[in-house]
Amino acid sequence: MAKQLPKQVQATVNWMKRNTLIVVFCGIAVAVPLGSYFAADAFRSGVREEANKLSKVYSDVETAVNSKTNIEFAGVEAIQLDGPPTNATVEQFSQIITGLSADADKVYEKAKARNASGGTLTPVVTDEKIFPKYPREFGPASKIRAQFVDALNQRYAELLTVVRAGGPPSAQELDERIKTVKARFVQNEARVESADKLTADQQKLLAKELTAARIYECEKVAAGVSFYADIASLNVPKKSDPAIVGLFQKKEDADTQDRFLFELQWQYWIAGDVLRALSAVNGVDNSVVRGPVKRLVRLTVQPMDAGKPKPAGEAAPMGEVPLDGSAPVDGTAPVAAETAKADAVALGAPDINPTVDAGRDYAKRHTGRVSNGVYDVRTVEVVLVAETAKLPKVFDAIAAQNFMTIVDARLEPADPFAAVRMGYIYGAEPVSQITLTLESIWLRDVTAVMMPAATRSLLGIASKPVVTGESSTESSGE
Repeated sequence: MAKQLPKQVQATVNWMKRNTLIVVFCGIAVAVPLGSYFAADAFRSGVREEANKLSKVYSDVETAVNSKTNIEFAGVEAIQLDGPPTNATVEQFSQIITGLSADADKVYEKAKARNASGGTLTPVVTDEKIFPKYPREFGPASKIRAQFVDALNQRYAELLTVVRAGGPPSAQELDERIKTVKARFVQNEARVESADKLTADQQKLLAKELTAARIYECEKVAAGVSFYADIASLNVPKKSDPAIVGLFQKKEDADTQDRFLFELQWQYWIAGDVLRALSAVNGVDNSVVRGPVKRLVRLTVQPMDAGKPKPAGEAAPMGEVPLDGSAPVDGTAPVAAETAKADAVALGAPDINPTVDAGRDYAKRHTGRVSNGVYDVRTVEVVLVAETAKLPKVFDAIAAQNFMTIVDARLEPADPFAAVRMGYIYGAEPVSQITLTLESIWLRDVTAVMMPAATRSLLGIASKPVVTGESSTESSGE
């Protein structure tokens, strides 16, 4: 028998049976608020998560919109853009970069043409015996050194003629003129047997006439030249010089000798640039008296820095290229070993990459330019006598010739009266003696074509392999 519920509970159950709807709705009234609470909490969590995501996206967009984009260009300051680059911006700058690359190629080709024409890049020897491989004939009977130096002196003489440079009258010319004037005065004007018969007044008059005759001869020569310069002022060697006589004596010195000969060639190109600049400032038809430049006292090309370039640009100093035919002062024996096969192996074209970074070193010079894989920096000391007031014109003419920059200048007064006693006529305007240090730039794409293997190796310039059947850049053997 089922157990009976308590009367109170049984009465409640009976009431709920009779009022089912009321009970159901009461349950709903209780359950809905509780369920809504938990459902609302879950909904709020989802909303918060979605809102956080949207907030992060908005923050990223705002950061991007307010950001700066730097567009890098070689050699110039970066261009800054507001916001991220768009597809249109990327396309536009791609076109700009392509155009800049094409322009850079054109500029480089023009620079090569100017560098080559400015220095008149022609070998000093006029037959097949030219760089990059000069024929080696060893022993005291070798004629190569004499042929080379004779040709070198001839080229310098031709260059001086082209720029209308020359020296004052020689001592012999002046002596002959003085003797002629003196004899005429004694015989025709004083009418005496000899100069020791002249009176004191006649001796004074003769002295004036001799001075006038001397000045006349000097002025006559000055009218025919643009400025004073001669072979002696250019430090050109003669075949009797010990540095030349000592060439081609031993095979083991062959690389040193090749570098020496090419250095002389290079110095000729550099000297040509300087002489043309001085000629340009004086003008084609000007005389030394009217031109700003009066005299080239001395031109000295400094020895180049030898050695393979550092990645930053400057060639690591490995000593000077000797001009006495001796071995390099740094003892670069590996260079000779590398080029020992040059007689048997064809020398390919130089492998120059014009896109490498040309580093700067402002500790050396204010220009910062140093030798690197693209170009070599040569320095030149030039001592001039020039009209003081027109020095800016002289400086401008030097800067306009090829790639030369004045990096140092020292002035001191010049004595025109002392110069006259040596045959130099400078004119009436004040003059100064100026010592200039010039920086001359030479693209390796221009010079390395003629460099012998020893010079290329010394400077760290690689040569491209010679393809079978391809003509090499050198002549055939000795």
